[in-house]
This record gives sequence, structure tokens and C-alpha cells, in this order.
Amino acid sequence: MKENGITYDGSQRDSLQNKIRVFLMKYLIVVIFFAMVIVFSIASPSFLRVSNLRSIMVQTSMLSIVAFGMTLVMIGGGVDLSIGSIAGLATIFGVTMMVYSGLPAILGILLGLLIGGFVGFFNGLLVSRFNVAPFVATLSTMFIAQGLQFAIRHGESIGYGFPAAYISMGSGRGGFLSIPTPIWIFIMVLGIMLFITEFSTYGRYVRAIGLNQYASKYSGVRVRLLTLSTYAIAGILAALSGLILGASQSYIQPYIGESFLLDSLVVALLGKAAFAGYASILGTVFGALFLKSLETGMAMLGAPGMVLNISKGVLLLAVLLLSIVQRQSLSARRVAHEH
Repeated sequence: MKENGITYDGSQRDSLQNKIRVFLMKYLIVVIFFAMVIVFSIASPSFLRVSNLRSIMVQTSMLSIVAFGMTLVMIGGGVDLSIGSIAGLATIFGVTMMVYSGLPAILGILLGLLIGGFVGFFNGLLVSRFNVAPFVATLSTMFIAQGLQFAIRHGESIGYGFPAAYISMGSGRGGFLSIPTPIWIFIMVLGIMLFITEFSTYGRYVRAIGLNQYASKYSGVRVRLLTLSTYAIAGILAALSGLILGASQSYIQPYIGESFLLDSLVVALLGKAAFAGYASILGTVFGALFLKSLETGMAMLGAPGMVLNISKGVLLLAVLLLSIVQRQSLSARRVAHEH
């Protein structure tokens, strides 16, 4: 076939179509994200205002931090259903010590992080030492942490007496260089997590465990210790996100961090699907930005809460289905290449 003096044959067209299909299969989530932003920008011009973008970034920062822990655990082949409850428990405990025991903000924050790390350590101990399935171990811990949240304050909320230094931790109005404090904390945690997952021996070993635990064990990798460490880190990051969320709201109540569980699962899987099945910290950041942009855009359009919850469920289901299709497509191309 000849067009504009250039000859094409069927194989060239098939090759181009195949490349487009492979591209869409790999980056469909990214394409959907940009299409979503365009639609929201047209429907509500204020969507791209600086104040709104700042709000989205603050929310993305808080969600990303807790989702980094979920991502690390998933890279190692596990899952953590307790991170929302850990966030709530650490926040209630730390803030209670600040408000009612007179501890300085820094000590209250450190105690909250310590509680998060301890619960995460307990999760890791159950999974790595006692071989309890991650789903069962962390589900059990989730219920325990939920109960402890009520036990600490007998179900009562905390709405006053917060130290100024703690409130500044969640300030979204602008910190150093007019950048909100949660974003600065996010940037520091992002740098650390990127280094340990992508550029360190630790990260390579954790990913090897996720790919094949038994082969890693027989290769000399300390599977138990590394698995335990991923849950401990996830607990600390969950506590940190909970404390930031509490500071931003200046109001602490039981179940404060419960939304983190579903949201962190969604964004970790979104990031994995967006980058062709590769679970990563940067992918999780993209997933958090996607979800928070979706929430903000729908809220600006006046969508009721139940519609947003349905959207999250549909999004999670779509991502899971896309992941299955991506995996099957990758396997098919690998077999075709071998033959």
C-alpha cells in the first residue's frame, strides 16, 4: 500500500498497532489520570488553582507516607491490614501524653512513633518467626489496636490543649519557603524510602524475598530479619502519618486513621499497575496523587460521599483486573519471545 509516496505493508501496521496496545497496557492508568485532570479542570476551573493544588499535595503527602510502609511490605511479599489502626493508636497515645501528661511535643511524637514501631515489630514477629499468614496476623493486630484506641481515652475525643509545636507538624498553610510542613516531611521520607528500596542492598534483598522467599533463604538472605523489619518500618510510617493527620485536624478521635487501610492498598496497587506491575515508592506517590485528585475533583463537583466510596471500590477492582491482564500479557510475550 502506498500513501504520500511512502509504502506501507500490513506487517508495519500490525507492528504499530501492537506497540500502541503494549503502551496502553503498560501505562493505561497514567493516561486515565491525565484525562481525569483535564475533565476536572474543564468542569471546575478552580481545580487547578494554587490553593487547591497545595491542598491536594498535602493530602497526597500524608497518604503517601503510610502507603510507603504498605508498599515495602508488599515488595517483600506480605500485606499489612493493621496500618490504619496503628496510625490511630499511635496518634491517640502520643497526643494523650502531650495534652494530659504535659510531655513536650517532641517526646509525645517519639512515643507515638515508638508505639507504631512496636506494633509493626509484633506483626513482623508473628509473620517471620511464627509463620502466621500476613493476612491473619495483621488482621488480628488491627482489632487489638482498635480496642486499645478506646481503652486509652475510654472512647473520648481530644479537641483542645495541643502544643503549638505539634500543631505545626500538620500545618497546611505554609512552613519553610511557604511549603506546608507535611510536604517537607513527605519529601524527607520519600528520599529515605527511595534510597533503601531502589539503591541499597536491603531493598534488593527485600524484593528478592518477595519474588522467591525460599530461593532467597538458600542464597544466604536473612529472610526472617528482613521480613520483620518491613513490618516494623510500616508501623513507624503509619504512626507518622497518623500524627500528621491529627495535627492537621487539631481533633483526635478513635478510628482517626482507619481510612488509611483501604486508601494505602488502592494507591500501592494503582502505582504497581501504572508502572507495568512493578511495585515501587514512586509508583505509590503517583497512586496517592491519583486518588487524592479524584477525591478532590469529585468533591468540587458536589458528588456525595457514597459515590466517592463506590468510586474507590470500582477503582480498586479495576486495578486488580488490570494487574491480572498485565501479568497475563507479560507471560504471553515472554513465551512468544522464547519460541
